[in-house]
Amino acid sequence: MKNKLLAILLAALLAIPSGLLAQKNTNDAIAKIRKDYATALEKIKAAGDYYDDIFVNRANVVIQEMWSGSGPHKETTDLYYSMGLNEEWSFDRTLFFVRSKWNVAPREFFLEILYDEKGQPEFYFFKADGYDGKVYEFRYYWENGKLIRSLVPDNVPEEASLSSDCPTAEDAWKAALKYIDYVGKL
Repeated sequence: MKNKLLAILLAALLAIPSGLLAQKNTNDAIAKIRKDYATALEKIKAAGDYYDDIFVNRANVVIQEMWSGSGPHKETTDLYYSMGLNEEWSFDRTLFFVRSKWNVAPREFFLEILYDEKGQPEFYFFKADGYDGKVYEFRYYWENGKLIRSLVPDNVPEEASLSSDCPTAEDAWKAALKYIDYVGKL
């Protein structure tokens, strides 16, 4: 009995450092993503100028429509990417940032997606106005395609009417990949 208790205590003590190490690794990854985000915004600010010998490219899409029942709708999406020649002398486009803003009736929506140097999603930010007058924010962080942190509002009330607008981590990942596909078709 005494040996069993000692073994359990020892196992618990050994588990603490590995848990702390995992938390430190996640925090380090989040810090890197935040640095990448700042770098991306720096590139965007310098858009039109050379940045680290790579020209910053931007595709801009604006949709303006009159929706019956809810009135004017406007969506603006900016895709920021670098472009280089590959071995076949055709262009490779690597997406590094997406920013999109749109409305549905009086409600505003905002989206930012950050991609790593390989062009894979690493950060997703979504902000939505609820019908309840509150603003809801969703954040997802990935490292090498693996979700490492999600920050989502607790218990979004029914009256917020955000059910179709609340992205899950899987929805966010799929949306981020969709933009990679768009840039590939330019």
